[in-house]
Amino acid sequence: MDDTKVASLKAAVRQQLQQAGVHSVLHNLLLEYQQTGEVVTPEDALDVLKGRGVIDQLVRTVRPPQPAVESLTQISNVGPLKPSELPSGRSFLHVKVLGGRAFTDYLARLASAEEKLQLSMELFGQRFTTLPVPAGGEPPFVGEAFFELPPPPGGGSADPLHLLALRQGLHLVVMQTTPMAGAAPALGTELGPGPGSAQAVCATAAAALARQMSVRRMVCAVGCCEWRTALLRKGKVVVSVALGEGPGAHSAMPASTAPAGVLTLQLELRPGFSRPLDEALLKSQQRLEHSRDADVMAAFVAHAKAWWGEYVAQNLAFKARPIKVLATGEDGSQYPVCCFVRPLQLGRGLANAREAARFVSLLARREDLQVLPPGGQSEAGECWCLLHTILASGSAVKEEAAVLLCNMLLGFGLDAWVVVGRLLDGAGHTWVLTRGPLAAPTFWEPATGVRYAVTDVDTWPYSSVGCVFNQHRLYANSQCDDSAFGTSYVLEDATLWRELPMPRDELPALPWSSILLCRSPIPNPLEMEAHLESYLRGAAATHRKQVLGVDGATVWDEGLAALLMPALQAYEHEAVHCEVAPGNDEFQQAVKRAVPLGWVFKAMPQHHPHVCEDLLRKALLEEDQMLDILGTTSPTAAFALRLKLFAYPEGLCSVWLMLAVKYSAVAPS
Repeated sequence: MDDTKVASLKAAVRQQLQQAGVHSVLHNLLLEYQQTGEVVTPEDALDVLKGRGVIDQLVRTVRPPQPAVESLTQISNVGPLKPSELPSGRSFLHVKVLGGRAFTDYLARLASAEEKLQLSMELFGQRFTTLPVPAGGEPPFVGEAFFELPPPPGGGSADPLHLLALRQGLHLVVMQTTPMAGAAPALGTELGPGPGSAQAVCATAAAALARQMSVRRMVCAVGCCEWRTALLRKGKVVVSVALGEGPGAHSAMPASTAPAGVLTLQLELRPGFSRPLDEALLKSQQRLEHSRDADVMAAFVAHAKAWWGEYVAQNLAFKARPIKVLATGEDGSQYPVCCFVRPLQLGRGLANAREAARFVSLLARREDLQVLPPGGQSEAGECWCLLHTILASGSAVKEEAAVLLCNMLLGFGLDAWVVVGRLLDGAGHTWVLTRGPLAAPTFWEPATGVRYAVTDVDTWPYSSVGCVFNQHRLYANSQCDDSAFGTSYVLEDATLWRELPMPRDELPALPWSSILLCRSPIPNPLEMEAHLESYLRGAAATHRKQVLGVDGATVWDEGLAALLMPALQAYEHEAVHCEVAPGNDEFQQAVKRAVPLGWVFKAMPQHHPHVCEDLLRKALLEEDQMLDILGTTSPTAAFALRLKLFAYPEGLCSVWLMLAVKYSAVAPS
């Protein structure tokens, strides 16, 4: 900033202070101190200004620019409330993001123009996400939020000692976002609204939202902030939080333990306490927590080793079975696998267990292709992320997906267990088991959402079962026949399964909260459907002219396109419920009535878990069966394209589209 701007800014500040009466109060204060002979300090002056209400008046008169107010309204957990309007009788942690620095990944390379960084924070199930900022070594993160702190069990307002016992930290996830594909080419459509119509306005908004959602998110840094530091100060406290590297594309633990970046946060309790805690109390509490975890973990490991030795002593062949007892968390520490399991009820966004399975299947995959070791405690360098990290990145590996699905099924009241075993090709795998009457098994595949009942044994992709676990205990398969079909799932039978109890009070703490799922960012799926459909029609018509050399305009049959909707609805129904959708007879009858006798009807569906225009266009124009339909050259050919969007929480979506054509099989004379 040059000298002229600095002088102008100083003049504006002096004018604001004079209007607020600060100069007059300070003048009278100096006169009073001169009469008494005392020396006035800046702290004395500030106390007087606060006591006479001058500071409060000044704060009320100073307003940030309107764009900043709108940004705060969008990202604050409590909406457009001012700090003075926070609900009384409840305690909040005010967190202000002051930026980032020393992001080592960008010190050695130059970020692309389209590469962004985004920060997500979570505390006691409440989330806050900043707006994306350009990627770089010092990302300018900005934003603030209010996290409500849990009240004491007996009710009433929170007190410092109660808050001191809350050990869950402020969880931080920095995501790297990049576009899924390049900017989609501008394609005209033969059937489109005029540029000034309401349909065109909706299409423009839908196109902007589609581009906003068409990004890949990768976790590049994770960390945890000790927010209880705010208990040691009356006002604001600024902390620097060192972040570790993210789990990466394969969810493996990073090779380096050096910080991946540093975040600067400002913390403040609202309302504040009259007397802050002594710093020695916080350090003592932290030592007790760490000591308790270390003692409990040491006792558990000793017990687990003895259990493992007894299990292998039953049959030396059991040593080759995949048994998962410990898993590595984001902090690099090992935890019993049961610590990652707990019943989750994530709000109203998913109505039943089958929708939960579909939701998990739509998460992007960071698959670790390494086969599990032959047995015992796995030495693979995988990292099991917390729920907040999975939701923030919209991705999970097979182990995380299985644990998340098990947690959600437990939340829907099912007897759910995580299964560690092998696929038919011998690769290690993790999936979910629910037990019905007489311990009848149902397998849930997290990658697809497909359920396999005992009557579907011919279609099971699973070969063998090594162990199962939930939030209370782990069972290792002690049966000679460990095949998925030959195994009995009566877990209570000690002759078939060897139990490793994991009572919650004897496990190290892995503090994390249930998080309500955010509703879909798509306010009107119908508008998005119409936009994508129009875009793909334009792409198909352009392809027919430029690539196939087809003369004349492509004829689109709106009536035929409407008849395709029941089929798209049925595809999603079958994906969610794993059963044939009703209404297929009516669909067949409608198509037969729409296609004259002696005409040919061809149709082909596609499924996509995104709304990226460019990727949808490429998929449409690269599949052989789609190209066969588009290559129809009959002068009687009438095409139809219909797209159906199913929006799920957290920005996940399921897109079904169908391309069809009907034409006369008899060439005109």
